[in-house]
Amino acid sequence: MTVNISGLDISGTPAGSAPKAAATQSTSTLAQDATQQHQTRVSITSTASMLARLQQAFANSSAIDQGRVDAVSNALAAGTYKVDGGTIARGLINTERALGQLELSEI
Repeated sequence: MTVNISGLDISGTPAGSAPKAAATQSTSTLAQDATQQHQTRVSITSTASMLARLQQAFANSSAIDQGRVDAVSNALAAGTYKVDGGTIARGLINTERALGQLELSEI
């Protein structure tokens, strides 16, 4: 069975370019392979679909907020950067709550 993802087969070679050994296969074997390939199905889970949408959404945005980086750098250099333990604790708690709501199959 050959798996074709974005023009590459499972071995990483371009789809449709068979190895030299495969070129010597009989016509009946090739016909059987073609029949089996048409019966192959691929299912994408809802999680994979969600990840693909997230990837597309984040592909167009910068991963770094340069304004925020500059502000923190300046505050650190000036000695005025303050750490708010309460804000950090709330963020950790909110993250734990969000993770607790996921089903194990989604993790």
